[in-house]
Amino acid sequence: MIIRNIPVFIMVIGLLSLLGGCVAQPQQEQKQDTRLDKVVSQLDQSLANQASAKALLQAQQQQLEEQEQNLVALSASLGKVLKAPTVQDCPKVKACPPVSEVSNKTVVGGLEKVWFPDMGLALTARVDTGVATASIDAHEIEQFERDGKPWVRFSIKSPETGESETLERRLVRTLGVQSSGGGEAIRRPVVKLAVVVGQNEQTAEFSLSSRTHTSYQLTIGRSILRDVMVVDVSKKNVAPYVIPEQTSDRSGESK
Repeated sequence: MIIRNIPVFIMVIGLLSLLGGCVAQPQQEQKQDTRLDKVVSQLDQSLANQASAKALLQAQQQQLEEQEQNLVALSASLGKVLKAPTVQDCPKVKACPPVSEVSNKTVVGGLEKVWFPDMGLALTARVDTGVATASIDAHEIEQFERDGKPWVRFSIKSPETGESETLERRLVRTLGVQSSGGGEAIRRPVVKLAVVVGQNEQTAEFSLSSRTHTSYQLTIGRSILRDVMVVDVSKKNVAPYVIPEQTSDRSGESK
């Protein structure tokens, strides 16, 4: 009985093996298809990237071509300008020498040394167009009468020797100056003095006051500058005084 069933058993085993082989083969084929799809997808992405890079390169190439055309046009325009004929009739410009006079007016700087013939003194003056009347540093100011007329006695200190020169002058008028504290105006005596600025000599009005709080003994205002001088505040000592041959006496009258 056992011997007769052996062939049948073998046949069953064979059939099962065949059926098992048929089941495993579709699974293996399915895995291979998945890998193939992945490879194809990667290739497609690579092709897309290459297409984008190619488009970008084409755009850059177009920009370079446009820039090259612009450079060619610019070079042509520049060549026309360089080849344009030059005007030969225009004289060469020469450097102008320093101007000491403008329309017959002497140019003075913000600081100038001036000469007082009456005292034989040279004082450094600050030139100020904002001031109408010139002023000078004076001490021991004393008003008095002479022949029924008002006079002033005052002293001017020499900046070189420190010695004082005493002068007497007719009182021309008094000048009201507002005090820094806003109180009552201070009256300053005004006298006439001969003064030389550059080559210009004139008799001008000077107010007398103590100027110990300032750096300079003298301020020149518009009354001296008017019609004969112009001011360049960026310069100084550009109009050195010239002592005239004719001198003045101590009363301010020429002799």
